[in-house]
Amino acid sequence: MHDSPLAVVAELILLLSIILVAAKIGGEVSERYLKIPPVLGELGAGILISPFLLGGIHWFGGGAIFELPHGESGGLPVEPQLFFVAQLAAVVLLFEAGLETDRNQFKKYVRPATAVAAGGVLLPFAMGFAATVMFGYASMDSISGMTPALFVGAIMTATSVGITARVLADIRRLDSPEGVTILAGAVVDDVLGIIILAIVVGISEEGAVTAGSIGVIFLKAVGFWLGLMIIGSLVANHISKLVLWFKSSGGALVLALALAFIASAVAEIYFGLAMIIGAYTMGLALSNTELKHQVEGPMRSVNNFLVPIFFVVIGMQVDFTAFGAGDTSLSVAIGFTTVLTLFAVFSKLAGSGLPALLVGFNRRGATRVALGMLPRGEVALIIAGIGL
Repeated sequence: MHDSPLAVVAELILLLSIILVAAKIGGEVSERYLKIPPVLGELGAGILISPFLLGGIHWFGGGAIFELPHGESGGLPVEPQLFFVAQLAAVVLLFEAGLETDRNQFKKYVRPATAVAAGGVLLPFAMGFAATVMFGYASMDSISGMTPALFVGAIMTATSVGITARVLADIRRLDSPEGVTILAGAVVDDVLGIIILAIVVGISEEGAVTAGSIGVIFLKAVGFWLGLMIIGSLVANHISKLVLWFKSSGGALVLALALAFIASAVAEIYFGLAMIIGAYTMGLALSNTELKHQVEGPMRSVNNFLVPIFFVVIGMQVDFTAFGAGDTSLSVAIGFTTVLTLFAVFSKLAGSGLPALLVGFNRRGATRVALGMLPRGEVALIIAGIGL
C-alpha cells in the first residue's frame, strides 16, 4: 500500500475498474442466460470478488486485490473509499427513482403503503427476535442477554429501497400501483427501521429508552419527510425554472444532482435518516416538473456507470467465513441461518402481503407488493455494523 495521494487514487481507480467489469459480467450472465434481473448478477459478482473469497487471495505471491482494511475483523469489510463511491451511487439511484415516481400516484398510495410497511416491520422484528432466542444466541434473563435478539430483529425489518428501486426500474414497473406502493412502503419501512434501531441502541447502551427520546426521533423523521414533500411540492416548479436557467452543457444535471446530495446530507446529519431517503424525497418533489424531463436521459447514463458499483460493494460485504466462527458449531450456525432466511421471507410475505390485501389489492397485487418488500440490503448492513 502506497501512502502518496496519487497512489491512493490510482489504486481506487484500479479497484473500481475491477468492480465495473465484474458487475457487467454478472449482470450480463443474469439477464441473458438466467433470465433474472441483472442486479442479482451484480450482487453475486460482489460476493465472488469480496475480500473473503477471490478478492482476498494473494495472487502470484503479491498482495490481495481487495484486502480487509487494516485492523478490520468485523464491521465494514471494504475500503472507505469504495464505500463512499457505493453510497454516492445509492443516492443517485434513489434520486432517479424519486424522479420516475408519479407524485400524484405516490400520494394516492401512501396510506396503503404505510399499512404495508408497518406489517412488514413488526412481524419480521418479532420473528428475528424469536429465532435468535430459540437458537441460544440471546436470552430473556436480562437486557444485555436480549441485546443480540434485538439487533437481529432490527436487521430483519428494513426493506432495501436501493434493490427494490433497481428491480422495479429494470422491469419498468416504477409507476404501477404495486410499484408505487412498494417504493413508498420501502421508504416508510426504512424510517420505521431507523426508529427501531435508535430504540435498540438506546436499550443496549443505557439499559432503557425513554418515550421522549422515541418521540423526538419520530418527529424528526416525519418532520423531514413531510417538510420536504410539502415545501418541495410548493416550490418545485420555481426550483426547476431556476435550474433550467443555466444553459451550459450538463448544467441542469449537475445542479439536480447537487440538490439530491444536499437533501441526502441533511437527512443523514440533521435528522438521523438514511441518505437515500433524502435523495428519494427530493426526486419525488421534482417528479412533476420540466427539470425531470430535461435530466432523465443524462441521469440514466450516470446510473449505468455508478449504480452497479453499489450492488457489487453490497455483495462484497457478505462474509461466508463467519459460519461456525467463535464458540458456535458450524451445524448450529447453518441451522440458524436457514431458519432466519425462512423467517425473513415468510415474515415479509405475511407482514406486508396481508395488509396489502386489506387495503384493497387483489391476491395477485398483494403478492407482488409482498415480494417487492422482501429484499434487505444497505440499512440491514448498517444495523449489523452497529451491532458488531
